[in-house]
Amino acid sequence: MEAYAMGLMRNIPDAHPVYKLLRPHTRYTMAINNKARESLIGPNGAINATFSLDLQGQKDVFCRAGKKYSVNWSNIKRDVKARGVQDSSLLPFYHYRDDGIKIWDALTTYVNSIIDLSYHDDKSVKEDKELQSFAHDIHNNGFPAYDGSYLNGHDFPPSISTKAEIVEICTLIMFTGSAQHAAVNFGQYTYYSFVPNAPLTLHHPPPAEKGKLTFKQLMDALPNEEGTQNMITVTSLLSKYSSDEIFVGTYPAELVVEKEAKAAAENLRKTLEKITVEIEERNKALEVPYIYLLPKKIPNSITI
Repeated sequence: MEAYAMGLMRNIPDAHPVYKLLRPHTRYTMAINNKARESLIGPNGAINATFSLDLQGQKDVFCRAGKKYSVNWSNIKRDVKARGVQDSSLLPFYHYRDDGIKIWDALTTYVNSIIDLSYHDDKSVKEDKELQSFAHDIHNNGFPAYDGSYLNGHDFPPSISTKAEIVEICTLIMFTGSAQHAAVNFGQYTYYSFVPNAPLTLHHPPPAEKGKLTFKQLMDALPNEEGTQNMITVTSLLSKYSSDEIFVGTYPAELVVEKEAKAAAENLRKTLEKITVEIEERNKALEVPYIYLLPKKIPNSITI
């Protein structure tokens, strides 16, 4: 998200429709990332005290993963299709997919309305120099190639040629800063606070044979008391909401001023409210309710 936030602030003026769409979803992004680099993933950070890998090992893993990155991963419809999990008849009860696609579609409808108000045709998109600078900056500087190049290309375009492209890009950024982050962030305490469920470090190699692991060997391999306390503390803090959180579908009045834009924003709010009701009704029948993509619990941006 930092690449998008930087590209937005460096290239798009605040009166631009794309700025108005994206600014609420990049609120605090650079500040929270800077804070994380200092206190979370730095030499004295909580992650370094919890992971098996040292800082250089962590960097190596992240760089290897980064080389494989594609922005298509942030489009939930492309992502589930690429992973072969798009068919609900073959894989029912995949609530991340089902709830996420509903939110993606709601955001797409909203973005379409705003882009239709702002661009008459694809030609007007191509001629928007500020928009083209935004795309060029993110393509070249937002996703810099480590050690030469991305293995398969990061797939963010160097320019934007059509209304459909800008709709997908804006939706992708808005979804990533809101729903996607909520889905992966706010369940951390639920799943990580019981450390054996997902330990971030092991003090001994995993067993080579089934059925020969003793309870003592298991306990010796798991994080010690200090490591356990670190995991519980960090995931508890990361799973909390900001004190001044603004939730998806809520936009500052100064960014939505035109009559048609206000109507589009109101339609989005109503759609998200409907999705919330549908999810809550479904959750009544679930032994473990899936709550992480309830629109009323999804912040507009990454604030923690």
